[in-house]
Amino acid sequence: MFELISANSDLLNLIANWAMVLIWVVYLQVFLRSFRRQTLPKIVINRAAGSSLDAACFVSNMSSDAIYVESVLVELECGEKRLATAVTDFEPCDGESDNPDPKLRTYQGTLPPSHYTSLGTFEYLITSVCRRTGHDVDVLKSSSPILVEITILADYASENLLIGARREFRATWVDGHWKLKAETPDTHQIRSPRERRRIYSMLADLE
Repeated sequence: MFELISANSDLLNLIANWAMVLIWVVYLQVFLRSFRRQTLPKIVINRAAGSSLDAACFVSNMSSDAIYVESVLVELECGEKRLATAVTDFEPCDGESDNPDPKLRTYQGTLPPSHYTSLGTFEYLITSVCRRTGHDVDVLKSSSPILVEITILADYASENLLIGARREFRATWVDGHWKLKAETPDTHQIRSPRERRRIYSMLADLE
C-alpha cells in the first residue's frame, strides 16, 4: 500500500492540488455572490397605514448605502386612458402657498440605509397626476379599477447609471369604497443596464 502511494506520489499531489484549487474557487464564488448580494441596491415601495386610497405610499431604502432620490414617476391606467408624469416636486393644494424651505417642496434628497420616506397618500398621488396632466380626477375615479404604477429613480454610490424600483397597485371600487392592493408581492428592482438606460428616455419624455 505504502509502495503504491510512494510510486504515485506525484499524481496524488497533483490531484490534491487541483482539489484545493477547486475548493478555493467554490469558496470565492460563494463569497462574491454574498458580497454582491449585500452591495446590490434595493428600494421597497409599499402601501402603509390602510388599504384605501387614504393609505400612505412608503419608499424604503434597504440598500447597504444611502441613495439619492432623483425622481418619482407615477403612471395611471384606467380603461383605455393612461396618464403619466413626474411628481418629484410637491404641488401645493388650492389656497396654499409654496413652503419657503426647498427641502420641503420636493421628494429629491438623500435617503439613508434602513430609512423610509412617505410620498403621501395614494389619493394625493392620483389627484396630483390628474392635475399635472390636465385631467379631471372625478372623471377618472368614476371608472374602476385604477392601476397606479410608481417608479423611483435614484443615484447609488457604487453604480454609474441611475438605479430604480417599480411597483404597481390596483384600486378597485368595492361596496361603496376604494380597495387598494399591490399587484405583485414585492418591488421590481430596475438593475439591468438595458432597463436603466430606458429610464433616461422615460425621464426626458415626462419631465
